[in-house]
Amino acid sequence: MNCIVVDDEPLAREKLKLMVARDTSLTLLGCFGNPVSALEFLAINTVELIFLDIQMSACNGIEFAKKVSPEIMIVFTTAYTEYAIDSYQVNALDYLVKPIHESRFMQAVQKAKDHSDLVHAQKTSYDHVSKADQDYVFLRSQRRYHRVNYADIWYIESMKDYSILHLSGHTLTVGMNIKAVCEMLPPEFFVRISRAYVVNFSKVSSIDHHDVQIGDRQLMIGNAYREKLFELYVHRKK
Repeated sequence: MNCIVVDDEPLAREKLKLMVARDTSLTLLGCFGNPVSALEFLAINTVELIFLDIQMSACNGIEFAKKVSPEIMIVFTTAYTEYAIDSYQVNALDYLVKPIHESRFMQAVQKAKDHSDLVHAQKTSYDHVSKADQDYVFLRSQRRYHRVNYADIWYIESMKDYSILHLSGHTLTVGMNIKAVCEMLPPEFFVRISRAYVVNFSKVSSIDHHDVQIGDRQLMIGNAYREKLFELYVHRKK
């Protein structure tokens, strides 16, 4: 896996550099004391994993993580345990407390390997199997992958770079925008009705020119999506 280290402490960077060098599964592409330089590097290079300090003078690591692709795995490295809860905001893969011990570092790397293998396996599955031929999708939330059955999804709500899946009896928040989630679902069953909502058409109880009724919720239809939605509705009614 290609990785980088972002930490404004020279000694911390050097220690992580040595740990990475001892693991043959990792390829260190760079060490950065300046978060701005790291972001510039990420803009033009493919990086799979970042070892990222949180308490940096130029930038908070949590805010830095929000600026990178959600596909990049984040392992936080910090001397401050109180940031552990905040790390969940960006779906961090792991949280290492300084001084970092070799065994704990290896455990975090193994998590990254397992995560990478799972993503690859899922992508391979999507490349060879039609979405309509399966009845579920795996989605990541709070550092775990959850199997979500299509039939359990009522609708999906956009929250900037996150999406909230309204399921049968509970909700699930995932660190993906609604467009990315929608692309993982079969278009035969799921349709976008606005910038804010994607609905499971089988859960729609009624529809008019302004909104879609799902359960006890009325979800507004966006003007740009109305024509396509009604074409789909009429087609299904025939």
